[in-house]
Amino acid sequence: MELARTRQITPIVHWLDEIGSTNAEMTRRLAIEPADAWPHLSVLATDTQTAGRGRLGRVWTAPAGACLAASVLVRPGRGRVFEPAGYGWIPLLAGAAMSRALTALLPDGHPAQLKWPNDVLIGDSKVCGILTELQPDGAVIIGSGVNLTLETDELPTPTATSLRIAGASATDVDTVLAQYLGELVPVLDRLSAAGGNALAAGLVADIEAACHTIGQSVRVELPTGATQIGLARGLDPLGRLIVDTGESDMLVVAAGDVTHLRVVKSGD
Repeated sequence: MELARTRQITPIVHWLDEIGSTNAEMTRRLAIEPADAWPHLSVLATDTQTAGRGRLGRVWTAPAGACLAASVLVRPGRGRVFEPAGYGWIPLLAGAAMSRALTALLPDGHPAQLKWPNDVLIGDSKVCGILTELQPDGAVIIGSGVNLTLETDELPTPTATSLRIAGASATDVDTVLAQYLGELVPVLDRLSAAGGNALAAGLVADIEAACHTIGQSVRVELPTGATQIGLARGLDPLGRLIVDTGESDMLVVAAGDVTHLRVVKSGD
């Protein structure tokens, strides 16, 4: 695939007609190929992913040609100091960048929004998931899967949607991928220039503003199996979600499933 717009942003684009998982394939190639073959912002992408992976080892599939799966290789710092806390912000930066990219393609009044930590929603329906994976050399693979042209009867779950269903002005791979990279690259540059300090980079307020979860009543299913309900108040310095459960100490969530709870008003 030509991907002319995408190659204006990053010339290192590997297109595959079909692959099991773009993240897994990029990880495999990084292990056996020279590092200089995979510079910062290298992209591996397909519109037919047969064994896509989400958080917590979940697997999802989609009809051929109906979704964009893309993995972007990020080398934080690139020889400069990059504090470990910076890694926790990369999934959020990617999610916020994807939200802005998709919003530019959607009808006015129907924005895409980030749900902590790495889902992108249109309304209450998921249109994109993001999975980041740290590599042994400190590089990060940012994988994303965007539902492009799925019809209602093709959606993986009732809580999913696609750009076509949402009335997007464009649903082709090159436009969506170029929009995403155009939003992602500047925020990654800001984080890198600040040595991984998201607050110093001026990114924390941006992400909190983009994160639809903040201010919502949420149910958090923790990795331990425990469930907590509370109000999402904000993000801590590591990008973790702060939830007010009514107890004396705030719940700080580093990992877990977060569900937005609908507040039922009188008369609903």
